[in-house]
Amino acid sequence: MHTKFRNNLFIFLGFILFFVPLSAFSAEVRDIRVAQQEGVTRLVFELSETAEHRLFPLSNPDRIVLDLGGVDLSNSVVNGLSAISSGVLMRVRYAKRDNGVRFVLDLSQAAKAKSTVLSSNGTYGPRILIELEYGDRKPATVVKSLANLSKEKRDIVIVIDPGHGGKDPGALGQYSVREKDIVLSIAKELASRISAVDGFKAVLTRSTDVYLKLRDRSKVAREANADLMISVHADAFTKASASGASVWALSLSGKSSEMGRWLASQENSADLVGGISLDDKDQLLAEVLLDMSMNSTIQMSLNVGESVLGQMRGVAKLHKNSVQQAGFVVLKSPDIPSILIETGFVSNKIEAKNLSSRNYRVKLAASISKGVIEYFTKNAPDGTLVAWKQNSHSDYIYTVGKGDTLSEIARRNQVSLGVLRQANSLKNDVIWIGQKLVIPAG
Repeated sequence: MHTKFRNNLFIFLGFILFFVPLSAFSAEVRDIRVAQQEGVTRLVFELSETAEHRLFPLSNPDRIVLDLGGVDLSNSVVNGLSAISSGVLMRVRYAKRDNGVRFVLDLSQAAKAKSTVLSSNGTYGPRILIELEYGDRKPATVVKSLANLSKEKRDIVIVIDPGHGGKDPGALGQYSVREKDIVLSIAKELASRISAVDGFKAVLTRSTDVYLKLRDRSKVAREANADLMISVHADAFTKASASGASVWALSLSGKSSEMGRWLASQENSADLVGGISLDDKDQLLAEVLLDMSMNSTIQMSLNVGESVLGQMRGVAKLHKNSVQQAGFVVLKSPDIPSILIETGFVSNKIEAKNLSSRNYRVKLAASISKGVIEYFTKNAPDGTLVAWKQNSHSDYIYTVGKGDTLSEIARRNQVSLGVLRQANSLKNDVIWIGQKLVIPAG
């Protein structure tokens, strides 16, 4: 969601929202740590109290499910969950259930999973160790903690959705071109280019030839805390003369119908708009929140779309010279800006031939990537590494929090301890909670 809108929304809610009841769960997931060794990815779920758990695998696609009974999640875990990945582990998703929390570990390949219950000690509380054994050899050891990740500058997350897949081939065109194959190739190249840029992270809704329901594609974007969702398609028409690539965003009529669905459907009662649940709000307030959210989302989608369209113009013939609007289902997340790209008409001989060429697909993906990077470089969300880099040329003020040390503050802000002491006229490393520190530029 656009930063300015998010801030205004929270200020607006401050006048009208009530306190949320305390959790009824007896235990809390305080942290998740992941470590990578040769052929083994290990996750440690640290709890405040012991809890029952159940572990089982699922296939097509490969994933491991961990059910924890009678537990809730700490804020640091919720905020940092999307950043956890290592080795065979692509990402960790979660869903709250009546009796606890279900974690889904999405894997890049099949893995053997086993769990071990670890007792509390002087340093850690009760823990559940999950070991994922697989064939790849990963010599490096990497350890991350969600409690620390929440303090770091986050990546801008771009979810890329290759349309169709599996039993749904999409459009069938000239030269036996199949839409599902073409868009998967473009999406993979696009994801690779975006992730190669420091401060950006791409997530694919599918990386293989599998079928996903339309609403499940948007669900991936929400679980990844996406800043943008890009749906990639290829067009077809009864007349072979139809040609040109196009970029689409949600229409106002599409917004209106989607608001009704979100407000009326029980299955969406726990979905969030800017981090605010709608299930406990009255009808009028819910409508106001959704309208504010979707107006901001549509405008940002149009702006991103114009940036992408401007770059695609140098590679592909355009069907329309401006971003078009329609009620596509994959564009209807009220809190996630989304664009749909039609890469060309496979029913047109020239464009089918172009899209069947890997060289052309790479050029097209490069242009889309450039448009996305260009937009977010100019409009970096607060709290991201990109925004931090842009602001690092000037000093800023940091408020000391619980657990902070001067050396850790220096490390996180990439300044030397001596420079930090000098900027604040400190004779030693003693600091206190609430103290204002000048973080020097550089």
